This record gives sequence, C-alpha cells and structure tokens, in this order.
Amino acid sequence: MTGGDALRRVLPVLAALAVTAAPLALHLPGWVAALSAAMLLARGVLLWQQRQLPPRWLVALAVVVPLVLLWLTLRTLVGREGGSALLLLLVGFKAFETFSLRDWRVLLALGFFLAATPLLFDQSPLAAAWLVQSLLCLTWAMAALNGRQPLLASLRTTLQALLFSLPLMLVLFVVMPRLPGPLWGMPAADESANSGLAEDMAPGSISQLILNHEPVFTAVFAGPPPPRRDFYWRVMLFDRFDGSRWLNAGALTEPRGQTRGGIPVSYTLTVVPDKGRVPVLDLPGGVAEGLTERAGMVWQQARASDARIRFRADSRAGALLVEPLDAMQHAFYRFLPAGNERALALAASIRARSRDDEAYIRAVLEHFRLESFRYTLSPPPLSGAIVDQFLFETRQGFCEHYASALAFLARAAGIPSRVVVGYQGGEYNSAGEFWQIRSSDAHAWVEVWLASRQAWWRVDPTAAVSPDRIERGVEQAVPAARTAMPMLGGRPPEWMLALRQHWLAANFAWQQWVVGYDAGRQRSLFRSLGLGQEVDVPAVLKGLLAGAVLMVMPFLWWWRQQAKREPLQQGWLLLGRRLRRVEVVIAPSDTPAEVLLRAASLAEAEHGQLAALLEAYACLRYRTSGEASPEAVRCWLRAVRCFRPGRAMNGKTPAGRG
Repeated sequence: MTGGDALRRVLPVLAALAVTAAPLALHLPGWVAALSAAMLLARGVLLWQQRQLPPRWLVALAVVVPLVLLWLTLRTLVGREGGSALLLLLVGFKAFETFSLRDWRVLLALGFFLAATPLLFDQSPLAAAWLVQSLLCLTWAMAALNGRQPLLASLRTTLQALLFSLPLMLVLFVVMPRLPGPLWGMPAADESANSGLAEDMAPGSISQLILNHEPVFTAVFAGPPPPRRDFYWRVMLFDRFDGSRWLNAGALTEPRGQTRGGIPVSYTLTVVPDKGRVPVLDLPGGVAEGLTERAGMVWQQARASDARIRFRADSRAGALLVEPLDAMQHAFYRFLPAGNERALALAASIRARSRDDEAYIRAVLEHFRLESFRYTLSPPPLSGAIVDQFLFETRQGFCEHYASALAFLARAAGIPSRVVVGYQGGEYNSAGEFWQIRSSDAHAWVEVWLASRQAWWRVDPTAAVSPDRIERGVEQAVPAARTAMPMLGGRPPEWMLALRQHWLAANFAWQQWVVGYDAGRQRSLFRSLGLGQEVDVPAVLKGLLAGAVLMVMPFLWWWRQQAKREPLQQGWLLLGRRLRRVEVVIAPSDTPAEVLLRAASLAEAEHGQLAALLEAYACLRYRTSGEASPEAVRCWLRAVRCFRPGRAMNGKTPAGRG
C-alpha cells in the first residue's frame, strides 16, 4: 500500500482505534490514555507525510519506559487496570511496526479485544452503546482496509453485516450456559468501599456522604413494601466506644438471635458489595444463598468481591431481636471510657426519675425533642469530650451525633447498647417499580437491650429531632442535601425529574436483564420457555434449534433479495467482485468503457477477456433490439463465472454478442 490508497485504507483503522479506546481515559491514569492517543496521531501524521517509520529496535526500546512507569503507577501489569492499560499501550506501539496489510489486520484485531475492556469498569447502557459504536467503527475500518469498496459503500456493507449478526448474538447470549459468577467481575486495583461507609463512626463520618447522590443498591418488593418508617437497611454494627469514635470489637460470638413480631416482607436486592458487606432490611430471616451472617444479623459475602450481585431475602420489618446476654456480654455492652462527666450526670438525673429501662430511653428522646437540639448537615466540630460538647454546648448534629449520644447515655444508665450503621429510606421509581437507595440515605441508629424483653430494641434518636428525616427522606429534612442543577443551582424542573426517573428505570432494567443475566436467571428463563429444568446439553441444544429460525431469517431475506435480481444485474455485480480481488475497484455509476479503462493493469490476455465480456454486456443491455434472448444472457453469465483474473480462464469467448 502506497500513497493515497494507503491513506484511504489505513487512516480509518487509526480513527477506529481512537474511538474504541476513548472510554478508557475515564478509568486509567491520564498519561496512559494521552500517550496512546499521541502514538496513534503520530502514526497518522507519518502516513500523511509518507515518511519512514522508526527502526524496530528503537520502538522496542521506547516500550520499556512506559511499562516501567505503568508499574510504578499501578504496581501491577495484570488485572483490570493493569491489563487494560498494558493492552492500550501495546496497541499504540504496534501501530509503529505496521508495514504490510497483514500487520494492519493484526492491529485491527487487537482493536476488537480493546473494545471489550471498558466493560470491565462500567456496564451501564451508555457503555454498551459505546461498545456498539466501537464495533461499527472497527468493522467499517476492516471493510475500508480491504479496499474493495468506496467508504460510503463499505459503511452500507458494515451495517448490513452487523444487522445480520445481531440475531446470532442474541441467541448465543440467551442460550449459552452462564458462568457461576458475573461475566465482567474482575477485582479493582484498590480496595476502597463502593458505598463510602467507613470502618468506624465518628462525628462527620456519615454527614459527609449526604451530598453524594450515587446509587448504592436497588430493592424490589414481592408484595406491598413496609411503612417508610421501617426502611432500615443494616450494614455494620459498632459495639465499642473509645471516647471519640465507635468501633466493632465483636462481643457476640453466636451469629444469630430470634426475631419477634414485625411485618413479614420479601424482596430482591441488587447491590455492589462494600468490601463484602451487603445491606439487608432490618431484621432479616434466613441467610440468602452465597452470603454469610455475622453477629448482630449483618450479612456479607463468603468471598469478598466488587462485582454486582442480586439476591432474594425475607425480613420482618419492625421486629425485635431476641438475644439473651450473659454476664460478660452484658458488661461489654455497658462499658464506657473515662470522661464526659456532664453526660454521666445527665444520665443519672434522667435515670432517677424513670421507672424502667424503656421509660429511661423515652425520657432521653424527649430531652432531645424539647431541649432545642438541631438536626443539621454542618454542625460545629467536636473534640475532647465530644458527648459533653454535643449535649451541652453545640446541640447541633447529624444522625451519627445523636446515635453516639443516645448509645452513650444508655450505657451510662446501665443499659447495654450498640450503634447500627446502614441506610434509611429510599426513593421509589414508579417507572421501573423499584426502590433506589443512595449514599445520601446513609444513616446511624441505636439498639438497646431491654432485660424485660431479653431483646434488642431499635431506637432512632434522629426521629425525635427531625421526624421528616425518617418519614420523608433526608432531602426534606436538610435543604442542603436536595438535588440541584449543576452550576445553575435550584431544584430541577419536573420534566427533568421525570426524565431522570425514566433513565433510572431503563438503567435498572438493563442491570437486571442484561448485566444481571446470571446462571439463576438463565435457569428460570429455560424453565419458563419449556427448554428444561436445568441448563444442560439437551436444553442448550433445544434453545439453539429454536433460535435457528431467528438466526436464519436475515439470510433468507438476503437470499430472496439476491434472487430478485435479473441475470444481467447478477453478472455485473459478480464481475465487479472478481475485479476487486485484483485491486480494480469500480463504482456503481461506471460504464463498461470506464471499467475497461480502470482494468488497464490486468494482463493482456485477461484484459482481452474482460473487453469481450464488457462488449457482450453492452450488446445485451443496450444494443439489442427488443429483449435479449434468455439463452444468450445465460451464456454470458456462465462466461462471467469463469472469468477469474490472475488465473487462466477455461472456456470460450462469451457468446451472444450482437
């Protein structure tokens, strides 16, 4: 390939690779994407200026520096980030050692592998749409690299090829057995939590999440949902206070108590686990498949993964957790470090006028309600004796301030207590009929152990200060947490909110039926279609046979379109295909005389055969008085089929001329 022909055939390959690699710039170190883009651009400039490539030994040496820098940046060359960055860099360097048509085809093949890597980071509908666009660009570049059609004609061929392959892709996606785990589940390079919940609870640890409206998980109830006041999703348990923060020390060794009362509900959660932890509606029943339960009825994966999972669960909303405590556990849940003397005195004062533990807790809640405490997203900072400062000086705080103060006051009165952190509430999406829980729904509440009931009782002090937070959500209770339009501020208009709801519903359906199409869903689909009870060989064969009709339909349509063409048109198209094999490209508007001129590079004998064929075609198409005889047309068509440039033609000069 030289000159203008090389530019026309090769530049689309570089452009397609750039389009394919673009989403990786959002997930990989900036210098990796910038260097790869610069290499593709530089290769295009060298082609445009028809300059020589650098020697291969220099390219090989140049590879070493980015690889060392990549190792220093990510500390790995494998995995999701390391492997994707390595492939992207190698594609860029491969462009500098492309000399022949075969080299460009290899580079284009690497592009198809590169197109799948963004899905390792993002499986949203937008990522899937970009993948389709990347496949379109790469296939179009493949057609352009072949050089047998003009660019616009090759685009039509590309679209046709992708549409023909669509039924096959759908059938294989539905029928082929799914892997036990998620298809795109690869661990991230870092171990950061997806939900943002910290490993301990201190003033400000939850309020900093409220401005983050990122979705954390979705819930779909099998029947009517519980009242909104019972939308408590427990994730972590904190049972030890060190004077400034609450930690998990694990006093309970037995993993489960018994639930009493409450409203039974069944639901399905779709969530990306937070370091293996998953939310569950307070209080859960039996542990879902693939999960384990820790003390305090909090759930986690048996093997931590950041891949999205989906599981069914049953809970009893508003139930009590019956769990007898021995003397050691009782003492553990009453332990307090030294300090906060004023809070201890307040607890003693309230305890003196309370008849029992439950009355004491209600009196503390009444104290929060009547003593001008304020629920705010930006309370004054606390230090030192933080409980004393909050109760007697600032009196402003978020859920973690009130939960910490109530748990402290309960222990100060000799009542075992602990803090539960998770989420409270959620937003109902009527378009998709699911509940969306976000980082802004992060919440902390308290469980106190009542000796009279031998059970843990959920108490939320936030409800005493700001009932709207529990009944209507954090955005109603805290104006600063409300969704605002970027840069412009203010609440978005209703049409924008409705559009957002429909987009969330579409994304939810995509996650459920495409990304979440796992082995369980496939098994259910096979059973509903009557293919079998399990996804085994007979069931898969039945599915493939049933899908064969769908796969064959586009080819039947194409065959019928071909059959509708008259023999002369079929022969003309076949002649064009034979000429393209020897680098003679003809346009649909070319006349026989123009085709003969374009084929001047053919050998003398082949050029003479082509001249005879074109002359016969002109006679049959244009010069014959009346309609050409079918026998003459068939004779000419047989001669076209025998015409193979580059090989000796068997047969005689086409008949039927004149």
